Amino acid sequence: MQVFLKLVYNLLALPLLFIYSKLMSLMNDKIKQREELADSYLDIPPKKNKRIMIHASSMGEYEQVKYLVELVRKSEPNTEVIASFFSPSGYNNLSDKLYYDYKVYIPLDFKTRIKKFVDHIQPDVVIVVRYDLWYNFVRYLHKNNIPVHLINATYTISKSLGKKFLGIKFYKMLLKRLTSIYCVNEYHKGKFDSIKIDVPIELVQETRYDRIISRVEQASKNQLLNIAEGHKVLVVGSSWKMDIRLLSDVIKKIKKKHQLLVIYVPHEIDEKTIEHLKNRIGEHYLYSEISKNQLIDNDLIVNEIGLLLDLYKYADIAYVGGAFGSGVHSVTEPAGYGVPIFCGNQHYKNSEDARKLVEIGGLIPLGNTNPFYDKLKEFIEDENERIKIGQMNKEFVYSHAGSSQIVYDNLIKPL
Repeated sequence: MQVFLKLVYNLLALPLLFIYSKLMSLMNDKIKQREELADSYLDIPPKKNKRIMIHASSMGEYEQVKYLVELVRKSEPNTEVIASFFSPSGYNNLSDKLYYDYKVYIPLDFKTRIKKFVDHIQPDVVIVVRYDLWYNFVRYLHKNNIPVHLINATYTISKSLGKKFLGIKFYKMLLKRLTSIYCVNEYHKGKFDSIKIDVPIELVQETRYDRIISRVEQASKNQLLNIAEGHKVLVVGSSWKMDIRLLSDVIKKIKKKHQLLVIYVPHEIDEKTIEHLKNRIGEHYLYSEISKNQLIDNDLIVNEIGLLLDLYKYADIAYVGGAFGSGVHSVTEPAGYGVPIFCGNQHYKNSEDARKLVEIGGLIPLGNTNPFYDKLKEFIEDENERIKIGQMNKEFVYSHAGSSQIVYDNLIKPL
């Protein structure tokens, strides 16, 4: 059976993926770039010091291990960090050299390509973030006694090529060649345990909490805005049109009696989205048009990416968008600043953090305007209640700290 699965993977699944990538590269510039840079790893010079490779599917996964890389930099300044990605969103958005020495695209998982790739890079250890495992890649690392660890692991086999085409038996063949698996919670640990692979499986919290805490503490030193005194600030993060429809009338009503300043940070910043926001909220500033240290005494629309986590520092209250669409965006980011949070009430349960914050009372799902008005008014008027709820959120985030140190101490430092 194993021989059959390998043949199907190598002779059918991978060639189909190769053809698909070639066709898509004709229509998609990002995929075309991936094709053009497929062999860029050959520009990496021969190894002189310890070399770790961190692989992530996209930027979201790599963001989770940035604090881990900071630990490596502090403890082992000569150790080289190679960041590898499958998605252009990771490759194109990783620009700060603090977090990598070299960045590459992982080749399509053909045996000959993988052998050439690994032999050239010569990693001492490979850390895969969350789920993006490739059979021939893991197999070749295992064969050559190069440790390969899966961290922040979730049992999301549906996102793997193995599950889609070849089923659980193939995925099990892949997993058993890992050196260790660090699962994010008991549920996922139980799922990995259930398939009975002879690999150490441990429960270790996600490293992304360390990254959030690090960013929160760094943001306190950065002055992005000069907010006029006397205002309570609501930061509306990762918003979509449905979120704005819920919020806009309530905010206008609140403003008649309270000094509320709203910072809107939409998930998309295309011209159409920004125009929709402008039409809904009235007078405002546009982030791209304000000068340094300009006094902000009215609502602000942020039309640049990458600022949201730092902007939450100005919040007294936060609203996180996305729950009226495919799912709520990160609620742990504003929680790290110690503020009460609102979100939509439809698709927040797909986020474990959101569910837990709802349970402790720090995240309030909304479906219509009346509860939002009442609760927003309460948080503006009752500082003690606002601080109490915010502190619960902050304690939730900080209680998950320390996983990056565990990963470093166990998987990188001993090499």
